Amino acid sequence: MNGYDLAIDLLNYGLQIIPLDQHKKPIVAFKDITIDSDFVNRNIEAYSKVSAFGMLTRGVWCIDIDLHGHNGFESLKRIPYYDELVDNAKNTMVQSTPSGGKHIIFKKHNGIEYGQKIGYLDGVDIKAHDNNYFVFGGSVTKKGKYEITNLHEPVYYEGDFEKHIFSVRGNFEEQKINKYSVAATLTNYDFSHLTGSGGLGKEAYERIIKGESIERNNDLYLASSYAKQCSKPIEPLKKLIGNVKNGDVFTESEWIATVNSAN
Repeated sequence: MNGYDLAIDLLNYGLQIIPLDQHKKPIVAFKDITIDSDFVNRNIEAYSKVSAFGMLTRGVWCIDIDLHGHNGFESLKRIPYYDELVDNAKNTMVQSTPSGGKHIIFKKHNGIEYGQKIGYLDGVDIKAHDNNYFVFGGSVTKKGKYEITNLHEPVYYEGDFEKHIFSVRGNFEEQKINKYSVAATLTNYDFSHLTGSGGLGKEAYERIIKGESIERNNDLYLASSYAKQCSKPIEPLKKLIGNVKNGDVFTESEWIATVNSAN
């Protein structure tokens, strides 16, 4: 089947592909343009002469796992959704890349705001914007051939990982920090140790912002509690992350643990 016939056939499944050159670059304009039979017929020469195609993430989205620089498979193994992802991958379209990576493709749900997330995890990109694409299985590029290893139609993802990816802006690590934004809540905490219009908590909050905190954990604990009570943003308290005291670096994980302890 040549590229033109492939493109027409995939339209029957609601899948849109575009012709790529050997460096995986599009050779037709496609952004915000519907790829239908008229489009394919207008570009029949382009579709017929190439050996590589990009599938647009319209109606589908893709987890792009790579091995360049970082091992995306190892990154995924460290998150709590790994087993859930493996179970879902068994039932949907999966492709292998020339470098040993994988594309795991799912059908888009209604009601989720999909978008691109490059570097969502080390070695893992999320391609989901309508103008994103991934190299489709069977394509041959300068780097080699892409293969479909699990020949299924894309199915809906079942579970929490998809919702987690697209629920909050940022990559996986940034999302962990964003849970402490002013929109989040620090609930079920006794604020009786705070007096007046902020008391000790307000003082600690101001010390952190001014870069004057000495007892970092204690100040962060008090400041986090104060932020909840007085509807102040948690983000400025991130200033402590990376702070060095007597050679001891205040890490992101310590920051999260301390804010959690104020819940």
